[in-house]
Amino acid sequence: MERRKGDLNAVVFRDKQLVVTRTYSPDGLRLVGAVDASNVDGLAEILDSSFAGDGHGRVLHLDLTRLEFSDVSGIRALVGAAERAEGRYRMVLHGLPPLMSRVMSAVGWSEMPSLEISQEKFPA
Repeated sequence: MERRKGDLNAVVFRDKQLVVTRTYSPDGLRLVGAVDASNVDGLAEILDSSFAGDGHGRVLHLDLTRLEFSDVSGIRALVGAAERAEGRYRMVLHGLPPLMSRVMSAVGWSEMPSLEISQEKFPA
């Protein structure tokens, strides 16, 4: 299937606070804006649908460099998706905001085998 240039970063979720776009190189999602109780269900749906079907061995990269805010429900959505991985896939978080990183480390979520917190920039 041919992709047009405009389709390279397809919007998969949008509300007043958050825009999530699909990326293809690498395979992943880019989050821009804020995650809280008002839109976390939408984020969770997008994460789950990204691994629908045979996701065995798949790696999903999340670009969080433009995520301005996330309450604990947003962190929990990321961790929940990683918990449901059951060895089928792995999530790599790029540009995790410092406060989110501290929270994830403090509660041990940064040690999950299906969740990697990368220090490298999201590939362009």
